[in-house]
Amino acid sequence: MKNIFTTLLLAITSCMAINLSAQDISEGLIKMEISDVSSEDQQIAAQLEMMKGTETNYYFNADQSLTTANMMGGMITMKNLFMNDSEAMTILFDVMGQKMMVESSKEDRKEAEAEQKEAMEDFEIVYDKEDTKEILGYKCYKATIKGGEEMLMTFEMYISPDVKASSKMIQGLQAFEIDGFPLEYVMDMGKMSMTYSTTELLDKVDANIFNVNTDGYKKMTFEEFQEQMQGMGGGLGF
Repeated sequence: MKNIFTTLLLAITSCMAINLSAQDISEGLIKMEISDVSSEDQQIAAQLEMMKGTETNYYFNADQSLTTANMMGGMITMKNLFMNDSEAMTILFDVMGQKMMVESSKEDRKEAEAEQKEAMEDFEIVYDKEDTKEILGYKCYKATIKGGEEMLMTFEMYISPDVKASSKMIQGLQAFEIDGFPLEYVMDMGKMSMTYSTTELLDKVDANIFNVNTDGYKKMTFEEFQEQMQGMGGGLGF
């Protein structure tokens, strides 16, 4: 359980260092879920089964974007609200009833974003427009992100250039300029892999969805949040 909790924590907290305004975006909702998981390690494979069905929703319009995630059967939920003009970000976490809120500005994330960009310098994007797939009526073609031999993570995606959302909303893709939005992708981290599939795609979104309710959330800095999560992990036996 510790391995999966750590993976989730890394995925969630690294969302603090993203910039969603690098592409022009239109309006809509993209629903994705983890449709498949795998690992050659039987213990990890058993733990990964808890991740299947995890839902992530990407709401976006010209002014802002909102990412919501429901993980491990609702044990962990997250909302990430990003304002396109100011690049201000509000992250809401509910980890087994303990509610935490982290706010950050573009300047707050400057150093972390630079570190992330540097870490991805050895990765490259390879497009194969001959390898195509139709997903929810959208024609997609294959794109692969991979690094050198020492880089353990790779992304294999089927992207649609007709979906004008920013791929930077997806964790792990913030440092890349991709020619479309991935409607299906496999994230391979060496010892385990997860497949994300789009289950619904809408071209309209209710503006009220961006009015997130912060009642009951404890406001803290990112450093305080990290300490809180580490404490919870030890106390819960992860």
